[in-house]
Amino acid sequence: MSGLAELWRSDRVLRLAPTGAAACSALLPVAQVLLAFSYMDNDTRTGLWSLAATGAYLPLHLRHVWYAAHARRPPAGVWTFAVMAAVILGATPLAGNMWPRSYAALVVSALLVLPAPWSYLVYVTVAAAAAPIGYALGLPWTSAPWLLFSVLAGSAALLLLVWLPAALTRLRAARELLAQQAVAQERRRLDDDLRRSLGRALESIAARGEQAGRALESAAAHGEQAGCSPEPAAARGKQDGRAPEPVAARGEQAGGGKLGGAVPEGLPDELAALADDSRRTLADARQRVRGYRRPSLRAELETAATLLAAAGIETRLELPRGGVPDAIAPQSRAALRATVTRLLRTGAVPSCTITVTSTDGRLRLELRTGEATETIEMPA
Repeated sequence: MSGLAELWRSDRVLRLAPTGAAACSALLPVAQVLLAFSYMDNDTRTGLWSLAATGAYLPLHLRHVWYAAHARRPPAGVWTFAVMAAVILGATPLAGNMWPRSYAALVVSALLVLPAPWSYLVYVTVAAAAAPIGYALGLPWTSAPWLLFSVLAGSAALLLLVWLPAALTRLRAARELLAQQAVAQERRRLDDDLRRSLGRALESIAARGEQAGRALESAAAHGEQAGCSPEPAAARGKQDGRAPEPVAARGEQAGGGKLGGAVPEGLPDELAALADDSRRTLADARQRVRGYRRPSLRAELETAATLLAAAGIETRLELPRGGVPDAIAPQSRAALRATVTRLLRTGAVPSCTITVTSTDGRLRLELRTGEATETIEMPA
């Protein structure tokens, strides 16, 4: 239940993060409108222009943020960015000397929508022009550096709010892809194993069964040919003054069987051996199925190493020369997964070495992360 609760919390974070990014992206434009009404040298006219321009460009900006928070590019994003830029730049002479603060939203949308290097060029150009434009609109020169800092800090904060849920979405997609690849790899391993072992045995049984079936059909055909002409034998018996000999009796005397002596020699033994081989193959199949239900130690180790590597942790897997067992105990598997989960949550782990050692016939699993080492005993 704890794993399901943790998964639910993780999914809830992924669902709420884009909404939070969009809500925070709307706070700065709202503050910009308030400054347009109240800051020095601004009046109601500049405030109304700022309100109208913000109402025009903000939906486009929030659309860019929403798509980027889901790790996607908005459809027709270049055109919506062009409209947004036209609104913001066109309102600059009318919306007051604090209006260049809205350039933060413009450069954020540029980085989210435009491809590189155009996005970087727009970011540097517009951010650098914020302070001179504010000064030209009547802002004191002492406040111009603060305006530049406001644009840079505001855009950086908004970008972090957008890129964080986008990174979480990409990480989740990468984990799902790794899980699918692990499942596909395990299916290929099972398919190869079954084809190499049971496949050959079943092909041999099928070939021997077909051969026995053809032998029985041939024997049946010979029996029918031997027993389909009783009249000539009866006529010869009458001519010789003897009673006619029954067909079945002649067949049994000739071959000792009901098929007129056409049964190949050794066929009953072959059928008995075929039945024994079928039973052994069935037992082998049941044993392998029971083994497949138990998780593979090697598969668990490779999955753990792949997940750690995907999270940016340099991972090395060291196995003994004699190999590892096919199965892993449930308690050892749970301990390994718990350790991997803890390492994935800890962002300060640069590297991890997973080592499997064998001492006196007992396996031991060690996970070394710098100076810390965690040991998992592997019961036989």
